[in-house]
Amino acid sequence: MPQYVIRRIRLAHCARGPERCEKCREMDREAICLLDMDPPNQGIVTRRVIPLEVDGETVWREYDLVRVFESEAEAREYAAQNGVEDVELV
Repeated sequence: MPQYVIRRIRLAHCARGPERCEKCREMDREAICLLDMDPPNQGIVTRRVIPLEVDGETVWREYDLVRVFESEAEAREYAAQNGVEDVELV
C-alpha cells in the first residue's frame, strides 16, 4: 500500500462533514490533495476515509491531509519529483 496518494477530494475539517459541522461547511470545496494513507493512531482518532485499491481489492483507509495543491499541474509535478505513483484527479 502506498504511503502517499494524490486525490481530488472535498475538503472538510473533521469526520462529521459539512452536514453536521460549521467549520466543515466553511471550508467545503473540492481540491487536489496529498494524502498520508498511513497516519499515526489509526482507529483511535476520528478521521475521514476513502476507498483505496490494494492488491486488486478495494479497502477503506483513514488518511491525513498533508497538502492542498493549487492546480493539477502542481500536483503532477510534485508526484513526479517525489515518487508518488498513485494519482487520481478525476
